[in-house]
Amino acid sequence: MNIMEFLKKNYKLYLINTVLAVVIYYTSKIYDFTNHATANVHVLATSFDKLVPFIPQFIVIYNSLEPVIYLTLLFFFIFHPRIFTPLSLSFITLFLVSNFVYVVFQTYVPRPQITIGNNYFVNEVVKLYSSDNPYNCFPSLHCGTSALASSVWFVKKKYKLIAYLMSIWAILIILSTQFLKQHVIADIIGAPLAIGIFLVFYKAFNLKNEY
Repeated sequence: MNIMEFLKKNYKLYLINTVLAVVIYYTSKIYDFTNHATANVHVLATSFDKLVPFIPQFIVIYNSLEPVIYLTLLFFFIFHPRIFTPLSLSFITLFLVSNFVYVVFQTYVPRPQITIGNNYFVNEVVKLYSSDNPYNCFPSLHCGTSALASSVWFVKKKYKLIAYLMSIWAILIILSTQFLKQHVIADIIGAPLAIGIFLVFYKAFNLKNEY
C-alpha cells in the first residue's frame, strides 16, 4: 500500500486523532491548575524514602520525558493511527484520573535545600524546583506517562527492541523521580496505574491484531 492509499484509508482516523491530540495537550495542562496546596495536604514520605540519596545527575534523564513522549506520540500518530487512538485515550484518562486525585487527595514532597552554584546538575534541579511546586505527587505523572510511552511499543512485534529500550528508559525516569526528591516511593503507583489504563484500551480496541 502506497502513502496515498494509506492516507485515503485512514483519513477519518487522522481527523479523530487530531482532535484527541488537542485533548491530550489541554488535559495535560490541568496539572498547572491543581499544583498547589489545598486545605488538606498529605505527606506520604516514610523512613525508607529518607534512605534514598539525592543524585542531581538524574536531572538529565528526568528532563528527557517530554521530548521522548512527543516523539512517541508523533510516530504513532503518523504511522499507526489505529494504535494512536487508544494510546491517546490512555494519556487523557491518566491525566484526568491523576488530577482528580490531586484535587481530593493532595500530597506534598519535602525537598532538600539546594542553591545555584558551580554544579550544572544541581543548578538544573534548582530550576526544576522553581518551576514545579512540590505538590501533585501521588500518583506521579512522570512515572505514569513514561510507562505509557514505553508500553505502546510492545503492541507491534517489529518494535520489540525499541520497546525493551524504552522500558529501560522508563525505569530510569522512575528512578529519577526518587533521586531528585521530586517524589516519594508511594508515588511510583503512577506507573502500574498507567499500564492498567492502557491494557483496558488495548483490549477495548483489540490491539492484539496489530501484533
